Amino acid sequence: MLVLGSQKLTELRDSICCVSDLQIGGEFSSTPDQAPEHISKDLYKSAFFYFEGTFYNDKRYPECRDLSRTIIEWSESHDRGYGKFQTAKMEDFTFNDLYIKLGFPYLYCHQGDCEHVVVITDIR
Repeated sequence: MLVLGSQKLTELRDSICCVSDLQIGGEFSSTPDQAPEHISKDLYKSAFFYFEGTFYNDKRYPECRDLSRTIIEWSESHDRGYGKFQTAKMEDFTFNDLYIKLGFPYLYCHQGDCEHVVVITDIR
């Protein structure tokens, strides 16, 4: 995907298509031809990007949870040596705001545990 430096992180998040987002919640075996009202992407809107020590959480909707909280609490317990992580709202940041490394693997996480590697390969 190509993004502009002026684009918000949420624009990349919204453009990522994953089969996990298309899952149907509920029991439909008695009515298999009925179209579902909602898919997982509609029900579970929480997500984050992890770039250089900061979790950028999607907090655009009231039902969004901070998925990074569990990771941060784990890293801080028993002084695991990971240092302090930061959190921010992805809707408040553009790609121009980030300090990133070319070719370095970063993380996009959504649906609670569906993880994707994000690699920036070119900056112009």
